[in-house]
Amino acid sequence: MAAFPRPTALAVSFALLLAACSGPDPSSVARAPSPSPPADDPSPAARRTPAEATYRIELRGNSDGTRWQGSQEVAFTNTGGIELRRVWFRSWANGVDGCDPLAISVSGLEGGQMGGLRIGCTAWAVTLTEPLAPGERTRVRFDLEIRVPTRNDRFGVWDGTALLGNALPILAVNDDDGWHLDPYVDVGESFYSEVGRYRAILDVRRALSTPATGRLVDLVTRGTREIRTYVAADVRDFAWATGRLDVVETRADGATVNVWYRPSFMTESRARLTARDAAASVEAFAAAFGPYPSAEVDVVTAAFTTFGGMEYPEIVFANPERRVLSHELAHQWWYGLVGNDEFTEPWLDESFATWSEFLPWSPLTGCDSYRWPSKTARITNDMAYWRDHPREYGTVYGGGGCMLGDLADRFGLARFTELLAGYVERHRLGIATTAAFQRMVERAAERHLDGFDADAYWTTWRVG
Repeated sequence: MAAFPRPTALAVSFALLLAACSGPDPSSVARAPSPSPPADDPSPAARRTPAEATYRIELRGNSDGTRWQGSQEVAFTNTGGIELRRVWFRSWANGVDGCDPLAISVSGLEGGQMGGLRIGCTAWAVTLTEPLAPGERTRVRFDLEIRVPTRNDRFGVWDGTALLGNALPILAVNDDDGWHLDPYVDVGESFYSEVGRYRAILDVRRALSTPATGRLVDLVTRGTREIRTYVAADVRDFAWATGRLDVVETRADGATVNVWYRPSFMTESRARLTARDAAASVEAFAAAFGPYPSAEVDVVTAAFTTFGGMEYPEIVFANPERRVLSHELAHQWWYGLVGNDEFTEPWLDESFATWSEFLPWSPLTGCDSYRWPSKTARITNDMAYWRDHPREYGTVYGGGGCMLGDLADRFGLARFTELLAGYVERHRLGIATTAAFQRMVERAAERHLDGFDADAYWTTWRVG
């Protein structure tokens, strides 16, 4: 869900995406595939489980926010149809450098027995102390240590700012396909999670700012340190940043928009321009797709060189470029409100965010054709394909965005955004699928587009 394919920084118009034919040209190769997920009990559950998770995190940071130690407690409900004997957690940030050195370490588990690290050290099972029957709730607790690597990345420290994306272990999803234990893919995202509630207590030096998912609800000063409590509801993850940062604030759709920046990186006047662009984006998306769901959003400005930015619930890390900002903020709707299995169907957030990024400035309404990078490239390919064909990954941005632009032209911009607003409402805080989007388009076409051949359309655009 990065602003543009992770191995390439792009801030270009859609015309350039189309002219590029094969889309972005990555300068690095995606990491090798991880071993296949371990065998597990098949799940005949009719819906995803576990869910209704409540995360409580207490962490103390070192002097520069690059190392954190503390604990995490997770309570959850078995929302499936059969009892759960074990659950899986994903420590996604371990995928950045793999098992050595280990960035996210867990120990002292309570509430079950921890299995070994699997899937490149990004997955670990907990065999519960007692089987969890459908509808029942339990909790586990563990000690947690986070070591942030020195690298300019969504999880890394660079130029005095630590970005902690994917730093907290989160519950994996079990559905009709069983446990989703896909490998970490550096060229894009593999993340798939249900919404939950977070309460994060961060003990930090007073001199350090900690923009984070959620809102600050309590602050206790103890000498040179502060204990800051953040809460968030209905979010799929929790991320934060740490550094000596200044902030400018503005308002958009009733929410506070905070733009955090290093004075050595940008001036206050530039930060205010960035805040203006961020607010304009939130206003445009709220008007088109429905209200922004939270009280605030944090924009942590970055200087990424191999990609444009990265989104997390209620916080984004982004280069201060207009369409990078709008792309990342669009993800608050496409991934935040309307979730998806990002390994299996990455286009469902990236293509939508790509089309949406133009909406605040010059809406994309029209795209007659797209030059495919290969015969096998498809908008709806999964991350296993893009991992093996990283130079074609721009298809989910350029190709998918182009198709949505074509639909906006066929339906008309006003009607198309109305359709998308209904799509958001139907899948709000849930998980959308390609099939669901296709059904929405086909039903709308029956009412508004004479002679629309759905089969031919999806074949032309390589969808499904």
